[in-house]
Parts: sequence; structure tokens; C-alpha cells
Amino acid sequence: MPELAFAAGAIFIASFVQGLTGFGSGMISLTLLALIWDVKQVVAITAAFSILMCFYLAWRLWKHISFAEIRPLLVGGALGVPIGVTALTELDPRWIKGSLGVFLVVYSVWSLQSRTPSESPLSRKWALTAGFFSGILSGAFNTGGPPVVLYGTERKWTPHAFRGNIQGFFAPVAGFTLTLLALKGAITKESLTINAQLLPFLLTGMVAGDRFADRVEE
Repeated sequence: MPELAFAAGAIFIASFVQGLTGFGSGMISLTLLALIWDVKQVVAITAAFSILMCFYLAWRLWKHISFAEIRPLLVGGALGVPIGVTALTELDPRWIKGSLGVFLVVYSVWSLQSRTPSESPLSRKWALTAGFFSGILSGAFNTGGPPVVLYGTERKWTPHAFRGNIQGFFAPVAGFTLTLLALKGAITKESLTINAQLLPFLLTGMVAGDRFADRVEE
């Protein structure tokens, strides 16, 4: 019961952040849930939840999605996801957890650096690379946000376009990731049972974050 209560709080916070900003749920939920459960099980649980969040937010933000922007990202994501899923299911769990720790530390340090934003938008030719590395991280950890967030920021997407394009990319990537995880046997009866138990907290946090987004200054 204490584990489930902790997991419920983690899922609520993660889904609230996802609804508010359009990304971030994977890093929050995986980081917290990996403290109490096996990483592979956590990725299976969060991947199933990603489907619900991404498709809900993609539906809500449909008019803000630019398919010209996300198309090359999706190509890269399709190439990267199988690599990430294979790493998750085939490598030693200690390597997976260690890699996750290194990634989170590096990304946190990078995020805290003060940088002068460039005046001109980043070239779209970087979309394939951003999508590829995002796909790897999505397949391995369900934390594919950073590469695409960096790309969208440097492309100068407006706040609504940012949230919309992020969901337009992650919805199909989440579906592809979940399919491959299921084929690899990572999705189990136990993981789906936990999904069902935590679903109310996910939905509450996601809707609350989405409704609150318009009230937050850019």
C-alpha cells in the first residue's frame, strides 16, 4: 500500500506536468518509480500511460500541430525506437539504470546552464537527428522529451505550436514503443494491473495540467 500511494503521487505530478507543458512525464515518473520498482516494469507502465496522455493532448491541440514540422521528426523516431526497446529488453538492468542516471544528470546540468538564445530558427535538417535520439530514449526509458524539446525551442515554435507539435510527435512514437514492448514481452498482466490502479491519478493530473496551461505566463 505505501508503494502504491507513492506511485499514485508520482503519476499525478508527472501527468500534471505533461498536461501543463506538453512533455516531462516520462522523466518524472520513471525517476521516481524506479526507486520502488524494476526499471523495465516502470517503462512498461509509463509507456502504456503515454498513449493516453499523448493522444488526449494531441486531440486537444490538433489545430496547433504542424505536420510539416513533425514529419521528419517521426522518421527519425521510427528509426530510434527499436534500438531503445532492444537495449531495454536485452541489456543488463544495472546498465540500463546506470545509463538512465547519467542521462538525467547530464540533462539537468545542461538545463541549468544560462545560454543566449540564437536569433534565427534552427534548420529543419536537424529534425531527423532529434527524432532519432528521442526515439532511442523513448524506447529505452520512455523519456524522449529532451531532444525534441531542444529542437522545438531552437526552431522558435510558439507556446501553442510547441505543445501541439510535441504531442503530434509523441502520440505515434508512444504507440510504436508500446507495440514493440508488447512484442518483447515487457507488457505483463502485473504492469497492466498497476496501470488500472493508477489510472484515476493519471487522468486527474493530466486534465488539471491541461486546463491550467492557459493561465500560465509564457
